[in-house]
Amino acid sequence: MKKQFLPYYISRALLSIVFAVLVVGFSWKAILISLVVFAFFLLYLHSGWFQIDDQNPLFPIRRDSRGQLIQRKSFIIAIGTGLLTYFLLPFMPEPLGLTSLSINIVFAFAITAYFTSQFLLFSKA
Repeated sequence: MKKQFLPYYISRALLSIVFAVLVVGFSWKAILISLVVFAFFLLYLHSGWFQIDDQNPLFPIRRDSRGQLIQRKSFIIAIGTGLLTYFLLPFMPEPLGLTSLSINIVFAFAITAYFTSQFLLFSKA
C-alpha cells in the first residue's frame, strides 16, 4: 500500500463496510464481505488495468477508451441483473428467506454483477 493513496484506501474501506452492512446487516458475514470488496478495490488500483493520476488521491483511477467500453458493458450487465433479480424476487422460494421486501438483495446482485463482469472483461486482455 502506498501512502499517497491513503484517502483512496479509507474511502473504499468505508464503502466496502457500508455495502456489506446493507447486504447482510451487522454480523460476522459483513466483515468477510467488506474484506472481499475492499480487496477488489485494491486490485483495481494496483492491477495496471487503469491509468493512475497521482494528483487526485481520492479518485486516482482514470480510464482509457478500452476501459470506458468495458465500464459501459459492465453497467448494462448490472442493470439487467438488477432488473431480472427485482422481477424474479417474488417467485423465489420461501426457504431461502427472500421475500419481495428484500430489496437490498437486488442491489447486492447488481453491484456484484458490475464488478464481476468488469473483472472478467479486464482479465481477458
